[in-house]
Amino acid sequence: MLTLGISTSSKNPSAAVMRDGDVISFRIDESGRSHSAVLMSLIEGALKDAAAAPSELDLIAVDIGPGSFTGVRIGVSCANAMAFALGIKVVPVCSLAAIRNLVPEDSVVCSLIDCRNGNCYAALYRDVECIMEPSAAVIAEVLPSDGASIVGDCCGRQDHPNARLVLAEANKGMIEALPEAVPMYLRPSQAERMRTEK
Repeated sequence: MLTLGISTSSKNPSAAVMRDGDVISFRIDESGRSHSAVLMSLIEGALKDAAAAPSELDLIAVDIGPGSFTGVRIGVSCANAMAFALGIKVVPVCSLAAIRNLVPEDSVVCSLIDCRNGNCYAALYRDVECIMEPSAAVIAEVLPSDGASIVGDCCGRQDHPNARLVLAEANKGMIEALPEAVPMYLRPSQAERMRTEK
């Protein structure tokens, strides 16, 4: 099984290739250039490093957010277009679920992604079970008091979703592969908020 992983929900887009459960290539761009400018070259580079052609792919896994609105749209659109062209399916991975793979599976994990001004996207996991669904929240109100491990880019941490973590979550087999992925938006975009405030 050859799976391409795509992550564009954070500031540093990345791509990776997994063969039979092992990540065999990984590319990330930390230049600050736009996701649209670098994503295809990341994918091409990851496939080249894996000595694989797009036609050999069996599946594509992509993070669908929450995170950067523009980044998510670019990644999901790219994954859907490639899947359609290749006749394969897409595994939509929540970015909060992806970063929980930074700690052992038997932990209680609070995943937090900063969305500024004391706000965050949050989810709580125990093993493979999601015990608090992804939601928009106030950081101070969702911090766990029971010794749960915190991952993400809040509370002094700098954990970001990447294609390796997306593949790790997809490889658990808990997410249904679909003909296309749909972005996960948990709050209005800045443009939408500005329109409603006028």
